[in-house]
Amino acid sequence: MMRPFTSTIPLEEARRLLNEAARPIVRLDRVPLEGAGGRISAEDVSSAIDVPPFARSVMDGYAVVSSDTAGATRSTPISLQLVERIYTGHMPVASVKPGTCSEIATGAPLPPGADAVVMVEETAARGTQIDLFAEASVGQHVGRRGGDIQIGSVVVRTGDALTPSRIGSLAAIGCSKVDVFARPRVAILSTGNEVVEPGRSLEPGQIFDVNRFSLSAVVAAHGGIPEPRTSVPDSIEALSRALDDCAQADLIVFSGGSSVGERDLIVDAVAARGRMIFHGIAIKPGKPTAFALVKDKPFFGMPGNPTSCLSNAYILLVPFLRAMARQPPFIPHVTRARLARRISGPVGRHQICTVRLAGDAAYPVFKGSGEITSLSQADGYVEIPADQAGAQEGTIVDVTLF
Repeated sequence: MMRPFTSTIPLEEARRLLNEAARPIVRLDRVPLEGAGGRISAEDVSSAIDVPPFARSVMDGYAVVSSDTAGATRSTPISLQLVERIYTGHMPVASVKPGTCSEIATGAPLPPGADAVVMVEETAARGTQIDLFAEASVGQHVGRRGGDIQIGSVVVRTGDALTPSRIGSLAAIGCSKVDVFARPRVAILSTGNEVVEPGRSLEPGQIFDVNRFSLSAVVAAHGGIPEPRTSVPDSIEALSRALDDCAQADLIVFSGGSSVGERDLIVDAVAARGRMIFHGIAIKPGKPTAFALVKDKPFFGMPGNPTSCLSNAYILLVPFLRAMARQPPFIPHVTRARLARRISGPVGRHQICTVRLAGDAAYPVFKGSGEITSLSQADGYVEIPADQAGAQEGTIVDVTLF
Protein backbone atom coordinates (compact mmCIF):
# COMPACT_ATOMS: atom_id res chain seq x y z
CA MET A 1 0.00 0.00 0.00
CA MET A 2 1.01 3.62 -0.51
CA ARG A 3 1.90 5.32 2.76
CA PRO A 4 1.19 9.04 2.39
CA PHE A 5 2.87 11.66 4.54
CA THR A 6 0.68 12.37 7.53
CA SER A 7 2.43 15.69 8.09
CA THR A 8 5.38 17.79 7.03
CA ILE A 9 7.38 20.32 9.01
CA PRO A 10 8.33 23.83 7.89
CA LEU A 11 11.81 24.33 6.48
CA GLU A 12 12.86 26.51 9.42
CA GLU A 13 11.80 23.79 11.86
CA ALA A 14 13.89 21.25 9.95
CA ARG A 15 16.86 23.61 10.12
CA ARG A 16 16.37 24.06 13.86
CA LEU A 17 16.27 20.31 14.48
CA LEU A 18 19.37 19.76 12.36
CA ASN A 19 21.22 22.51 14.19
CA GLU A 20 20.37 20.90 17.54
CA ALA A 21 21.54 17.49 16.33
CA ALA A 22 24.86 18.57 14.81
CA ARG A 23 27.79 17.40 16.94
CA PRO A 24 31.26 18.76 16.03
CA ILE A 25 33.85 16.08 15.35
CA VAL A 26 36.29 15.42 18.22
CA ARG A 27 38.69 12.99 16.51
CA LEU A 28 42.09 14.46 15.67
CA ASP A 29 44.60 14.11 12.85
CA ARG A 30 48.23 15.23 12.84
CA VAL A 31 49.07 16.41 9.36
CA PRO A 32 52.10 17.91 7.60
CA LEU A 33 51.83 21.63 7.04
CA GLU A 34 51.65 21.25 3.27
CA GLY A 35 48.44 19.22 3.67
CA ALA A 36 46.81 21.38 6.33
CA GLY A 37 45.20 24.02 4.12
CA GLY A 38 41.49 24.39 4.87
CA ARG A 39 41.63 22.16 7.93
CA ILE A 40 40.57 23.27 11.42
CA SER A 41 43.24 23.64 14.07
CA ALA A 42 42.82 21.42 17.12
CA GLU A 43 45.46 23.20 19.18
CA ASP A 44 46.76 26.60 20.19
CA VAL A 45 50.14 27.03 18.51
CA SER A 46 52.59 29.47 20.14
CA SER A 47 55.85 30.67 18.68
CA ALA A 48 59.13 29.51 20.18
CA ILE A 49 61.07 32.15 18.25
CA ASP A 50 60.95 35.80 17.26
CA VAL A 51 60.00 36.45 13.64
CA PRO A 52 62.13 37.81 12.17
CA PRO A 53 64.82 36.35 14.45
CA PHE A 54 67.11 39.34 13.82
CA ALA A 55 66.82 43.00 12.86
CA ARG A 56 66.97 43.25 9.08
CA SER A 57 66.90 45.69 6.23
CA VAL A 58 63.65 46.09 4.34
CA MET A 59 65.34 47.91 1.44
CA ASP A 60 68.41 47.50 -0.73
CA GLY A 61 70.78 50.23 0.38
CA TYR A 62 73.35 51.11 3.02
CA ALA A 63 73.27 50.45 6.75
CA VAL A 64 74.35 53.61 8.60
CA VAL A 65 74.54 55.40 11.92
CA SER A 66 71.59 57.76 11.48
CA SER A 67 73.32 60.71 13.15
CA ASP A 68 75.98 60.58 10.40
CA THR A 69 73.37 61.54 7.80
CA ALA A 70 72.20 64.82 9.32
CA GLY A 71 71.97 67.54 6.65
CA ALA A 72 72.56 65.22 3.68
CA THR A 73 70.95 66.46 0.44
CA ARG A 74 71.66 66.05 -3.28
CA SER A 75 73.42 69.37 -3.33
CA THR A 76 75.33 68.69 -0.08
CA PRO A 77 75.92 64.92 0.09
CA ILE A 78 77.61 63.23 3.01
CA SER A 79 80.33 60.68 2.23
CA LEU A 80 80.86 57.49 4.26
CA GLN A 81 83.47 54.74 4.01
CA LEU A 82 82.14 51.30 2.88
CA VAL A 83 83.33 48.51 5.21
CA GLU A 84 81.31 45.46 4.11
CA ARG A 85 78.72 44.03 1.75
CA ILE A 86 75.98 42.03 3.52
CA TYR A 87 73.81 39.53 1.64
CA THR A 88 70.76 37.53 2.74
CA GLY A 89 71.59 34.34 4.57
CA HIS A 90 74.87 35.69 5.95
CA MET A 91 75.59 37.42 9.24
CA PRO A 92 77.62 40.66 9.09
CA VAL A 93 81.26 40.51 10.16
CA ALA A 94 82.10 44.19 10.61
CA SER A 95 80.40 46.74 12.84
CA VAL A 96 79.22 50.07 11.46
CA LYS A 97 80.91 52.94 13.26
CA PRO A 98 80.54 56.71 12.80
CA GLY A 99 81.87 57.64 9.38
CA THR A 100 81.32 54.16 7.89
CA CYS A 101 78.51 52.17 6.28
CA SER A 102 77.75 48.67 4.98
CA GLU A 103 76.05 47.82 1.71
CA ILE A 104 72.99 45.66 2.59
CA ALA A 105 70.43 43.64 0.64
CA THR A 106 66.72 43.50 1.42
CA GLY A 107 66.19 40.91 4.15
CA ALA A 108 69.84 40.79 5.24
CA PRO A 109 70.72 41.14 8.96
CA LEU A 110 71.44 44.66 10.18
CA PRO A 111 75.10 44.95 11.26
CA PRO A 112 76.07 45.96 14.82
CA GLY A 113 76.23 49.72 15.30
CA ALA A 114 73.84 50.57 12.47
CA ASP A 115 70.40 51.96 13.34
CA ALA A 116 69.02 52.91 9.91
CA VAL A 117 69.17 52.12 6.19
CA VAL A 118 69.41 54.61 3.36
CA MET A 119 67.88 53.15 0.22
CA VAL A 120 70.20 52.78 -2.75
CA GLU A 121 68.23 55.30 -4.86
CA GLU A 122 69.39 58.03 -2.45
CA THR A 123 73.09 57.19 -2.84
CA ALA A 124 75.99 57.09 -5.28
CA ALA A 125 79.15 54.97 -5.05
CA ARG A 126 82.66 56.25 -5.82
CA GLY A 127 84.71 53.11 -5.24
CA THR A 128 84.52 52.51 -1.49
CA GLN A 129 83.22 56.02 -0.84
CA ILE A 130 79.41 56.19 -0.64
CA ASP A 131 77.69 59.56 -1.09
CA LEU A 132 74.37 59.92 0.74
CA PHE A 133 71.78 62.35 -0.65
CA ALA A 134 69.15 62.08 2.12
CA GLU A 135 68.94 62.04 5.89
CA ALA A 136 67.91 58.87 7.72
CA SER A 137 66.01 58.65 11.00
CA VAL A 138 66.51 55.98 13.66
CA GLY A 139 64.83 52.74 12.57
CA GLN A 140 64.29 53.88 8.97
CA HIS A 141 63.87 50.90 6.57
CA VAL A 142 64.71 48.49 9.41
CA GLY A 143 62.52 45.53 10.36
CA ARG A 144 63.04 44.98 14.07
CA ARG A 145 63.57 41.55 15.62
CA GLY A 146 60.19 40.09 16.57
CA GLY A 147 58.42 42.82 14.65
CA ASP A 148 56.14 40.24 13.04
CA ILE A 149 55.79 37.52 15.70
CA GLN A 150 57.22 37.58 19.22
CA ILE A 151 58.31 34.56 21.29
CA GLY A 152 55.32 33.16 23.16
CA SER A 153 52.65 34.80 21.02
CA VAL A 154 49.79 32.58 19.82
CA VAL A 155 49.88 32.18 16.04
CA VAL A 156 46.88 29.88 15.62
CA ARG A 157 44.08 29.07 18.07
CA THR A 158 41.93 25.96 18.46
CA GLY A 159 39.03 26.18 16.03
CA ASP A 160 40.78 28.47 13.56
CA ALA A 161 40.41 27.57 9.90
CA LEU A 162 43.91 27.10 8.46
CA THR A 163 43.81 29.70 5.74
CA PRO A 164 46.85 30.35 3.50
CA SER A 165 47.95 33.24 5.73
CA ARG A 166 47.77 31.07 8.87
CA ILE A 167 49.65 28.30 7.12
CA GLY A 168 52.30 30.88 6.29
CA SER A 169 52.45 32.01 9.93
CA LEU A 170 52.97 28.42 11.08
CA ALA A 171 55.75 27.98 8.54
CA ALA A 172 57.34 31.23 9.73
CA ILE A 173 57.75 29.85 13.26
CA GLY A 174 59.20 26.56 11.98
CA CYS A 175 56.10 24.40 12.45
CA SER A 176 56.14 21.36 10.14
CA LYS A 177 53.08 19.48 11.45
CA VAL A 178 49.87 20.55 13.13
CA ASP A 179 47.02 18.87 15.01
CA VAL A 180 43.69 19.35 13.24
CA PHE A 181 40.19 18.03 13.75
CA ALA A 182 39.45 15.04 11.56
CA ARG A 183 37.17 15.49 8.59
CA PRO A 184 33.85 13.66 8.98
CA ARG A 185 33.66 10.42 7.03
CA VAL A 186 30.40 10.42 5.08
CA ALA A 187 28.94 7.17 3.77
CA ILE A 188 26.95 7.89 0.59
CA LEU A 189 24.63 5.36 -1.01
CA SER A 190 21.89 5.39 -3.62
CA THR A 191 18.96 3.01 -3.34
CA GLY A 192 16.58 1.58 -5.89
CA ASN A 193 16.17 -1.43 -8.16
CA GLU A 194 16.49 0.87 -11.18
CA VAL A 195 19.85 2.44 -10.24
CA VAL A 196 22.87 1.33 -12.30
CA GLU A 197 26.58 2.20 -12.02
CA PRO A 198 27.77 4.59 -14.79
CA GLY A 199 29.82 2.70 -17.34
CA ARG A 200 27.48 -0.30 -17.47
CA SER A 201 24.81 -0.91 -20.08
CA LEU A 202 21.30 0.20 -19.25
CA GLU A 203 18.54 -2.37 -19.34
CA PRO A 204 14.92 -1.31 -19.90
CA GLY A 205 13.62 0.58 -16.86
CA GLN A 206 17.06 1.41 -15.48
CA ILE A 207 18.83 4.74 -14.93
CA PHE A 208 22.40 5.66 -14.08
CA ASP A 209 23.28 6.58 -10.51
CA VAL A 210 23.48 10.38 -10.30
CA ASN A 211 23.09 11.21 -6.63
CA ARG A 212 26.09 9.25 -5.34
CA PHE A 213 28.38 11.39 -7.47
CA SER A 214 26.74 14.78 -6.93
CA LEU A 215 26.52 14.19 -3.16
CA SER A 216 30.16 13.08 -3.03
CA ALA A 217 31.17 16.34 -4.72
CA VAL A 218 29.15 18.36 -2.20
CA VAL A 219 30.67 16.50 0.75
CA ALA A 220 34.24 16.92 -0.54
CA ALA A 221 33.69 20.66 -1.07
CA HIS A 222 32.44 21.28 2.47
CA GLY A 223 34.89 19.61 4.80
CA GLY A 224 33.92 15.93 4.65
CA ILE A 225 35.46 12.77 3.25
CA PRO A 226 32.99 11.08 0.88
CA GLU A 227 32.86 7.30 1.16
CA PRO A 228 30.58 6.27 -1.73
CA ARG A 229 29.07 2.80 -1.60
CA THR A 230 27.56 0.57 -4.25
CA SER A 231 23.83 1.10 -4.70
CA VAL A 232 21.41 -1.39 -3.13
CA PRO A 233 17.99 -2.61 -4.23
CA ASP A 234 14.69 -1.77 -2.57
CA SER A 235 14.33 -4.46 0.08
CA ILE A 236 14.26 -4.20 3.84
CA GLU A 237 17.05 -6.79 4.04
CA ALA A 238 19.38 -4.93 1.65
CA LEU A 239 18.71 -1.56 3.25
CA SER A 240 19.25 -2.95 6.74
CA ARG A 241 22.57 -4.51 5.72
CA ALA A 242 23.61 -1.23 4.09
CA LEU A 243 22.83 0.73 7.25
CA ASP A 244 24.88 -1.71 9.31
CA ASP A 245 27.77 -1.54 6.82
CA CYS A 246 27.77 2.27 7.05
CA ALA A 247 27.73 2.37 10.85
CA GLN A 248 31.45 3.16 11.10
CA ALA A 249 31.03 6.45 9.22
CA ASP A 250 30.45 9.73 11.04
CA LEU A 251 27.48 10.63 8.84
CA ILE A 252 25.25 8.48 6.63
CA VAL A 253 23.51 9.84 3.53
CA PHE A 254 21.13 7.68 1.50
CA SER A 255 19.20 8.90 -1.52
CA GLY A 256 15.96 7.37 -2.70
CA GLY A 257 13.54 5.28 -0.71
CA SER A 258 12.37 8.08 1.59
CA SER A 259 9.11 8.88 -0.20
CA VAL A 260 5.71 7.23 0.25
CA GLY A 261 5.74 4.30 -2.13
CA GLU A 262 5.15 0.67 -1.27
CA ARG A 263 8.83 -0.11 -1.86
CA ASP A 264 10.23 2.94 0.01
CA LEU A 265 11.51 1.06 3.01
CA ILE A 266 14.30 3.25 4.41
CA VAL A 267 11.97 4.58 7.09
CA ASP A 268 11.29 1.04 8.29
CA ALA A 269 14.97 0.10 8.24
CA VAL A 270 15.89 3.23 10.19
CA ALA A 271 13.12 2.75 12.74
CA ALA A 272 14.55 -0.66 13.62
CA ARG A 273 17.95 0.87 14.39
CA GLY A 274 17.34 4.36 15.66
CA ARG A 275 15.03 7.33 15.95
CA MET A 276 13.42 9.32 13.15
CA ILE A 277 13.69 13.04 13.88
CA PHE A 278 11.61 14.16 10.91
CA HIS A 279 10.32 12.75 7.65
CA GLY A 280 8.83 15.22 5.22
CA ILE A 281 9.52 18.95 4.82
CA ALA A 282 7.16 21.56 3.43
CA ILE A 283 9.52 22.42 0.59
CA LYS A 284 9.42 22.10 -3.20
CA PRO A 285 11.33 20.25 -4.49
CA GLY A 286 12.54 17.90 -1.79
CA LYS A 287 9.48 17.13 0.31
CA PRO A 288 10.43 13.47 1.09
CA THR A 289 13.58 14.33 3.05
CA ALA A 290 14.25 12.50 6.29
CA PHE A 291 16.65 12.91 9.17
CA ALA A 292 17.30 10.34 11.88
CA LEU A 293 19.81 9.06 14.38
CA VAL A 294 20.84 5.50 13.54
CA LYS A 295 22.82 3.95 16.40
CA ASP A 296 23.65 7.56 17.40
CA LYS A 297 24.97 8.34 13.91
CA PRO A 298 23.21 11.14 12.00
CA PHE A 299 21.37 9.89 8.93
CA PHE A 300 19.98 11.85 5.98
CA GLY A 301 17.39 10.23 3.76
CA MET A 302 17.52 12.38 0.63
CA PRO A 303 15.00 12.28 -2.22
CA GLY A 304 15.86 10.05 -5.14
CA ASN A 305 15.10 12.69 -7.76
CA PRO A 306 18.42 14.36 -8.65
CA THR A 307 17.29 17.99 -8.44
CA SER A 308 15.45 17.45 -5.15
CA CYS A 309 18.43 15.58 -3.75
CA LEU A 310 21.05 18.15 -4.73
CA SER A 311 19.04 21.25 -3.82
CA ASN A 312 18.33 19.86 -0.35
CA ALA A 313 21.98 18.92 -0.04
CA TYR A 314 22.87 22.60 -0.53
CA ILE A 315 20.18 23.83 1.84
CA LEU A 316 20.24 21.20 4.62
CA LEU A 317 23.20 18.82 4.34
CA VAL A 318 25.89 21.47 3.79
CA PRO A 319 25.20 23.46 7.00
CA PHE A 320 24.97 20.24 9.03
CA LEU A 321 28.19 18.81 7.59
CA ARG A 322 30.11 22.06 8.07
CA ALA A 323 29.01 22.17 11.71
CA MET A 324 30.25 18.59 12.17
CA ALA A 325 33.52 19.46 10.45
CA ARG A 326 33.92 22.65 12.55
CA GLN A 327 34.08 24.63 9.34
CA PRO A 328 32.85 28.24 9.41
CA PRO A 329 29.28 28.68 8.14
CA PHE A 330 29.02 28.72 4.38
CA ILE A 331 27.93 32.17 3.16
CA PRO A 332 26.92 31.90 -0.50
CA HIS A 333 27.08 34.90 -2.79
CA VAL A 334 23.68 36.52 -3.38
CA THR A 335 22.85 38.87 -6.24
CA ARG A 336 19.68 40.71 -7.20
CA ALA A 337 17.94 40.22 -10.54
CA ARG A 338 14.65 40.85 -12.29
CA LEU A 339 12.49 37.76 -12.74
CA ALA A 340 12.08 37.21 -16.49
CA ARG A 341 9.10 34.87 -16.19
CA ARG A 342 6.45 34.21 -13.58
CA ILE A 343 7.08 31.44 -11.05
CA SER A 344 3.97 29.63 -9.88
CA GLY A 345 3.89 27.52 -6.76
CA PRO A 346 1.69 26.15 -4.00
CA VAL A 347 1.02 28.13 -0.85
CA GLY A 348 2.23 26.24 2.21
CA ARG A 349 5.51 24.90 0.77
CA HIS A 350 8.80 26.78 0.71
CA GLN A 351 9.82 26.77 -2.95
CA ILE A 352 13.31 26.55 -4.41
CA CYS A 353 13.34 27.63 -8.06
CA THR A 354 16.53 27.36 -10.09
CA VAL A 355 17.34 30.24 -12.42
CA ARG A 356 19.81 31.17 -15.13
CA LEU A 357 21.19 34.72 -15.15
CA ALA A 358 21.45 36.80 -18.32
CA GLY A 359 22.40 40.39 -17.66
CA ASP A 360 20.10 41.68 -14.93
CA ALA A 361 17.42 39.06 -15.64
CA ALA A 362 16.79 35.71 -13.94
CA TYR A 363 15.19 33.01 -16.11
CA PRO A 364 13.56 30.05 -14.34
CA VAL A 365 15.05 26.77 -15.60
CA PHE A 366 13.37 24.28 -13.27
CA LYS A 367 12.08 21.37 -15.36
CA GLY A 368 11.19 18.91 -12.63
CA SER A 369 12.70 17.29 -9.57
CA GLY A 370 13.89 14.34 -11.65
CA GLU A 371 15.90 16.39 -14.15
CA ILE A 372 19.50 17.11 -13.09
CA THR A 373 19.79 19.81 -15.78
CA SER A 374 17.42 21.90 -13.65
CA LEU A 375 20.57 22.52 -11.60
CA SER A 376 23.45 21.97 -14.03
CA GLN A 377 22.09 24.66 -16.38
CA ALA A 378 21.33 27.08 -13.54
CA ASP A 379 23.48 29.80 -11.97
CA GLY A 380 21.60 29.81 -8.68
CA TYR A 381 18.18 29.67 -7.12
CA VAL A 382 15.37 31.88 -5.87
CA GLU A 383 13.54 31.07 -2.64
CA ILE A 384 9.82 31.72 -2.37
CA PRO A 385 8.46 31.58 1.21
CA ALA A 386 5.68 29.16 2.07
CA ASP A 387 3.16 31.96 2.55
CA GLN A 388 3.52 33.19 -1.04
CA ALA A 389 1.95 31.73 -4.16
CA GLY A 390 4.86 32.16 -6.53
CA ALA A 391 6.38 35.37 -7.86
CA GLN A 392 5.32 37.61 -10.72
CA GLU A 393 7.37 38.43 -13.82
CA GLY A 394 9.38 41.60 -13.27
CA THR A 395 9.76 41.06 -9.52
CA ILE A 396 13.22 41.91 -8.15
CA VAL A 397 14.47 38.73 -6.47
CA ASP A 398 17.51 37.59 -4.51
CA VAL A 399 19.42 34.90 -6.41
CA THR A 400 21.65 32.64 -4.30
CA LEU A 401 24.50 31.58 -6.56
CA PHE A 402 25.85 28.01 -6.64
